[in-house]
Amino acid sequence: MLEQNPEINKTDNSITHKLSDSTFLELRKFIYLRTGIFFTEKKKYLIEGRIAKRLQLLKLVTFEDYLNLLKHSQYKNIEFEHLCNVITINETSFFRNEPQINAFEQRLVREVITLRKKQDTNKIRIWCAACSSGEEPYTVALLYLETIKPQYPDINFEIIGSDINTAMLDYAYKGIYSHYAIRSMPHTYVKKYFDNHNGLYHLHQEVKDLVQFEYINLIDHNRMRQMLHFDFIFCANVLIYFDHKAKVQVVGDLYNSLNRGGYLYIGSSEMLHGVSSAFKLVSLPKATAYKKE
Repeated sequence: MLEQNPEINKTDNSITHKLSDSTFLELRKFIYLRTGIFFTEKKKYLIEGRIAKRLQLLKLVTFEDYLNLLKHSQYKNIEFEHLCNVITINETSFFRNEPQINAFEQRLVREVITLRKKQDTNKIRIWCAACSSGEEPYTVALLYLETIKPQYPDINFEIIGSDINTAMLDYAYKGIYSHYAIRSMPHTYVKKYFDNHNGLYHLHQEVKDLVQFEYINLIDHNRMRQMLHFDFIFCANVLIYFDHKAKVQVVGDLYNSLNRGGYLYIGSSEMLHGVSSAFKLVSLPKATAYKKE
């Protein structure tokens, strides 16, 4: 365990967790280079508050000690994982963006299935990038079981959910959710695909088996080059945390990950204007998608 390292477990009664402006800039640069996530000066308080908990746990005296741990300690890779877990925002739910979900189910997936059948393949590959605790890929799995598979029994879905937050990936793998997570889900789905145990909703195994979860850092260009041949990519409310340079890189990699005729979904408040002109913008009822022609 990281906390058992005597080098890290210093004890000092004068522990104070004050993040100086200069150290904040160094931490921000480190986080940006490793994840693509950019924190403005206005978010200094967020970094200070969240990382301070790691200092307390590790019994480190200063943020400078913590930065040194991230850069030079033999435990730096382990601590980087912890860092990602505390700085990432994890806000999601089942059936979160109803217009996007409706357009996917009622139009786009049927269009792509028709195209793939002409290409003599029965597999639809879907990637939910930055999926947090898994509600998004599981929503796709539920749609497949409930409405798509009955109409296209010969079509198979391969669904991948990925994130940089390993704690959220563990949570997703377990498939146990609070009432808050299912608040937007039609009751018929809750009744059919979940078991309620003392207010916690356990997702049925047949749904969980449809989703494979992986650790993927979207700014890791080499890893992204391995993510190929997808028909749909969901990457909602992620680009807002990147600066322009990181957006261009990530969106370029997502484009390369798509099959021709495939679609990219991003958040309703996000756009690719000025980031990429490679996609065709497709207008949908109360939603948009980006097509790779």
